[in-house]
Amino acid sequence: MNSLLPPNATPQETAIEAATARIAEVHVPNATLWNPATCPVALLAWLAWAVSVDEWDGTWPEARQRAVIAASIGVHRRKGTRGAVVAALAAAEYETELVEWFADSPAAAPYTFRAVVDINDRSITEAIQDEIIRLIEATKNLRSHMTSIRFRASASGIVYAAAWALSGETTTVYPYSIVSPP
Repeated sequence: MNSLLPPNATPQETAIEAATARIAEVHVPNATLWNPATCPVALLAWLAWAVSVDEWDGTWPEARQRAVIAASIGVHRRKGTRGAVVAALAAAEYETELVEWFADSPAAAPYTFRAVVDINDRSITEAIQDEIIRLIEATKNLRSHMTSIRFRASASGIVYAAAWALSGETTTVYPYSIVSPP
């Protein structure tokens, strides 16, 4: 092994050089590690940290973790806008409608907004409500203030409907009679 150390290198420096001599032979799959779709599950938390995900929970399902990581860069590009808030909540599987002060009826106080979150087929806990508030606070602009959150639920299912109609008329038939003219 050709050493780049000077002749007066300390034993510690020589040991470090020996320990790192084969570092170039270690294969690091950067293309796989930096892609949220192909990153190993065990490393998703580290990838989330690297792309600065604002809200992270290791107990989320894998698909949700990957979606939040994939949306993070786009959210940070538009951070402080209405679109960033909606995109961040959509990545966390919350469909949201933001109603800003000028679009509210009646008009609300300037620079305020309210959020309407669809919770289809899910229950709302205090932890989920806190998570939604943290996501909104992390991505909204600093001048705007949220006044309220409304949770909107809808149920889906199959509805069977049937109808039946009966119509008729009663007619009386008399025997035929010939009437002669007078």
